[in-house]
Amino acid sequence: MKFSKRMICLFLTLMLLGAVLALPAYAAESDCIQGIAFVNATSLRMRSEPSLSGKVLKSAAKNEVVVLLAKEGDWYKVNYNLTVGYMHGDYLKTAAKENAELGYGKVTASSVNLRQKPTTASASLGTVARDSKCYIIGVNDGWYKVISGSKIGYIRSDYLALTEAPYENAASANSPKFFRLGKSTGVTPSAAALNGTSSNASGSAGVSVSGSAIVAEAKKYLGAPYVAGGASPSGFDCSGFVYYVLKNLGLSVSRTPAAQFVNIGTGVSKDNLQPGDLVFFITSSSGNVSHVGIYVGNGQFIHAPNSRSTVSYSNLTTGYWSQHYYGAKRVG
Repeated sequence: MKFSKRMICLFLTLMLLGAVLALPAYAAESDCIQGIAFVNATSLRMRSEPSLSGKVLKSAAKNEVVVLLAKEGDWYKVNYNLTVGYMHGDYLKTAAKENAELGYGKVTASSVNLRQKPTTASASLGTVARDSKCYIIGVNDGWYKVISGSKIGYIRSDYLALTEAPYENAASANSPKFFRLGKSTGVTPSAAALNGTSSNASGSAGVSVSGSAIVAEAKKYLGAPYVAGGASPSGFDCSGFVYYVLKNLGLSVSRTPAAQFVNIGTGVSKDNLQPGDLVFFITSSSGNVSHVGIYVGNGQFIHAPNSRSTVSYSNLTTGYWSQHYYGAKRVG
């Protein structure tokens, strides 16, 4: 049987089309956000289209934060306090990488990987199901840095849709490199805020303890040596110290600083610290919470600093620890 060249070409075209349709669909990199931007004008109007003739939807004040969704000529398509519109690029200072508290995002894909770093080549920390809530705490070249459950990782921004404004608790001016959608600074909420509830550390019987009891227990271990991974009087690391103190008071808590910050208690501002509050710090270039201590009052906290020291007091109001302070949680 002979086939004409036309029939052969048609057959091959259909085969190729079928193969293409069978491929899984992936979002294009161009669908990812371009970062955030700070308003660089006394007041900047957001319009309904990328033109001065567009309807004015909102006005943003100087240094407020917007999410950059796309660039169209001299204009940016932006999300400003959950309203999408256009702002002129001449009045925006852009940042592709930044700690930025943008609010709650909902997963739009059937399942996405939570990555350790902002790249598909990075190890997966687990998967996050469709419609799951994540709290967005940063942007990095088209990826969102998020809190998901007790983990902090990265999800491609084209798989998350902003759904709720940032959590308003524990706003603090003490983290100058941390910004909030529509505002200037902020700190991250506990994971329980994702479900609209507070999450206090508690024992199986709902144990509750006072701040003074936490401080009294912590003081028992002043002078104990530092041991990486340690969680006993023979040697503590920072989170092991907090874990051990609270465990002795009947409270069940996570083991690492980042997980403790996500899962324990309710946020408090630095100006409202009380004895027994847990204080958290970012001490590494990763941008994650990496150190924790127990506030004792008068600007002092107890912690297990490092291998060159023992469990001891440090000053929260000046010097290194003041510069690296991130936020605080109240357990009781």
